[in-house]
Amino acid sequence: MEITRIAKVGKEDKFAVFIDGVLKLFLSGESILGQEIRVGQKISDEQVADLSKRANEDLLFLRSLRYLSLRMRSEGELKTYLKKKGADQEQIRSIISRLKSMDLINDERFTAAFIHDKLLASPASKRKIAYTLRNKQIAEDIIEKSLSHDQFSDEESLQKLIAIKRRQSKYQDDLKLMQYLVRNGFNYSDVKRAVKNTASDY
Repeated sequence: MEITRIAKVGKEDKFAVFIDGVLKLFLSGESILGQEIRVGQKISDEQVADLSKRANEDLLFLRSLRYLSLRMRSEGELKTYLKKKGADQEQIRSIISRLKSMDLINDERFTAAFIHDKLLASPASKRKIAYTLRNKQIAEDIIEKSLSHDQFSDEESLQKLIAIKRRQSKYQDDLKLMQYLVRNGFNYSDVKRAVKNTASDY
């Protein structure tokens, strides 16, 4: 068998590889160069099988890039996404390594951005933020480090959230407001004190 044509496809890093005049697979430019694929090259069935596996990884890699382009993702989120797409452990390790080398996956940066965006959208307790980050498979040491370095306190978030919720008729009732705040990860004694201190303002 012989590679008879290599053609660029669209704007992505994607090339069609023809063997004996028939389109056999798509590879990234990185794979074309790395494997020294060229027109006129003789190729065995075993080599075609290896390239097919690499082609599948390249496809998963392109899908990962699209997935990351929608918003920042944690390494754990990406691993879960790749598993759903049928990637095996070897492919997942390879793709994660490639993305890290491009600085597209960084859990510390992701965590800092998540905390900032979360607080910008709505006040939240550190406990609730930590819980959400654990669900995104962020390592405990990164969570603790990020929350300790971030310049916000539960007290400040609590005051802001009370001010927001007090505008709703449902939360004019102190008990309902306190239950809501505790469900959102704030300490009961802090909630009780904060609600009592602000009750006269409403």
